[in-house]
Amino acid sequence: MVTAIATILAACSGGNSAPSPTASQPAANEETPAPTEAAEEPKEVNLNGREIRISNWWDATPASDSEADELARERIKAVEEKYNVKISYVNTEYGVTSEKISSTVLANDPFAEIVRVPDGDIWGLMQGGFLTPLDDYLKNTKIAPEVIDSMRFGGDKIYGLMGWYTPNDNGMFYNKRIFKEAGIKDPQQLMEEDNWNWNTMLDAAKKLTVDTNGDGKMDQYGLSGAYYVFHEMLIPSNGGKLYDEATQKAAFDSPQAMEALNFLYSLYNEHKVIKANEGNDWEDPSKYFSEGNIAMYPGGLWEVEGRIQGKLKDDWGYVYMPKGPQATAYYDAVNSTESFVIPKGVKDADIVVKIWEELQDFDNWKQNHRLWLETILPDEASIANAMDDNGKVIRVTDARAGGLGVKNILGSVTEKFVKGEVTPSTGVAQVIDSAQAGIQKVLRGEPDKKE
Repeated sequence: MVTAIATILAACSGGNSAPSPTASQPAANEETPAPTEAAEEPKEVNLNGREIRISNWWDATPASDSEADELARERIKAVEEKYNVKISYVNTEYGVTSEKISSTVLANDPFAEIVRVPDGDIWGLMQGGFLTPLDDYLKNTKIAPEVIDSMRFGGDKIYGLMGWYTPNDNGMFYNKRIFKEAGIKDPQQLMEEDNWNWNTMLDAAKKLTVDTNGDGKMDQYGLSGAYYVFHEMLIPSNGGKLYDEATQKAAFDSPQAMEALNFLYSLYNEHKVIKANEGNDWEDPSKYFSEGNIAMYPGGLWEVEGRIQGKLKDDWGYVYMPKGPQATAYYDAVNSTESFVIPKGVKDADIVVKIWEELQDFDNWKQNHRLWLETILPDEASIANAMDDNGKVIRVTDARAGGLGVKNILGSVTEKFVKGEVTPSTGVAQVIDSAQAGIQKVLRGEPDKKE
């Protein structure tokens, strides 16, 4: 158990992964149940007022006056009445979520019934025996079969719950004022001309990295971001992957991926269009953007409410990531297997699964997603981009890159070469074999052991 806990703690990736939905859109289970002599009446369930705690790394209580939150509250009320329970949302810090699962399971008192877990931590929890297998509880679910399969995380048992994949959850935020004052086309205009690509992004970034007050120092930059966010978004935008599911191998040494890494290296070291972070690679980039000194910032839609909305005073927009030279379309990578799990020892796990499912709105997810986007995005063009109304986005599945340790290994390289300490080719060559060995070790179910 001690080894398992150490594995979990070692796997934690801090704030390096943006929480984002995974897998695919919901689809009803199309399997035809075996005929029975008489259909059984569903049994009435009464959990006697029990609290069902749902943990995220933010307060997920639907508290706003938006239509989406109102509908969510209606679902909560219906579930509470049907099962005689009280739904509550627990705000658990990202980096301690897995440790809290393991410690409370060992104490025979799980801290929540349903827990969102960072993708890099699921393997340690599975191997340590801290999670409840869900196979028997998902036989008649509305969760799409391909989603269910992805929640096995390469093993035999299903350990995760995740309802659907929403399109284009990761893209590029941009400051309209900065582009307008410079008299150059912004990303939305370029996209409408089918000319939004790495070259046009670089051209804009160079023109918008300027010394605005004449003191000899750049105080406005074309881009800001964390190095690991950049590589996770640039590689798929060129048609590449961090991990290849078909071959079960690390793929960040492919030609498409290396082209992306070399481009990222040039943004930092040759063109110098990315504002350097001042000690916090996760918090600084969005802060710079919200202060109005950055033209473009790659990130996820989930960041808007806490990092942009109400902070950035300028007009802004949201577009796809630009196309790489090898791309034939805009690509949106699903590179996280974060999911909801049920800790071992949670009572009535079968009912808890049904409660979670009934809190979701599988049938109207698109409508609900649009309602949410209308509360966070500034204009119709941005909403259309986030919904992929024009069908321009191709989904790239790279979901297990985090859980298999690939993200962290590649991050150890990009962290160095963005500072010019090592070139992409040298850095990748140094770690690709260890990445592959680590993948196979995890797929075999062997926990890491501290030297």
